[in-house]
Amino acid sequence: MPNGLVDISDNLLAARIRQNDKDAFKTLYNRYSRKIYFFSLKHLNNAFEVEELVQSVFINVWENRGSLDPDNSIKSYIYKAAVNYIINYLRKKTIRSSYIESEINKGEKSSDITYEQVFFQDLERSIDSIVETLPPQQQKIFSLNRSQGLTHEEIAIQLGLSVRTVENQMYRSVQLIRKTLREKYYRD
Repeated sequence: MPNGLVDISDNLLAARIRQNDKDAFKTLYNRYSRKIYFFSLKHLNNAFEVEELVQSVFINVWENRGSLDPDNSIKSYIYKAAVNYIINYLRKKTIRSSYIESEINKGEKSSDITYEQVFFQDLERSIDSIVETLPPQQQKIFSLNRSQGLTHEEIAIQLGLSVRTVENQMYRSVQLIRKTLREKYYRD
């Protein structure tokens, strides 16, 4: 150990570090760095992050050496700095995880919406192609009902047909569409 500072008390080390004594700082680092490392490793389970923590704690000690109080425990100061680092790290990790989860959920929701939109568009195209195969009068009746929202009575008046004929034509159209879609989408 540098300059025989191994047996010096923490309070004296703090006083000497406060006076810019680099050897005292090295002694403090050698005395506590491994202890802080293993203490922190229990809480973080991430060796890389723990190494960062140890460096940060001791950089903090050196940068704030002017405010070190030799009458207070430097050991407590170091451990408190480590605990604060751990708390901040875990808080950031939790926030990051929550953010990532929310982004994933947004992605899933948008992919569900996209899937639903694609499915709906495909369904509309399928219905349109089925309607095109209907006889002309059925096509017209179906279009007036579904696209323009006319009632059976209104269609009957417009086309000069009986209401019963319009209902029968709609029934046949819907039955054919259902049967065709069932075969397309619900095959076993």
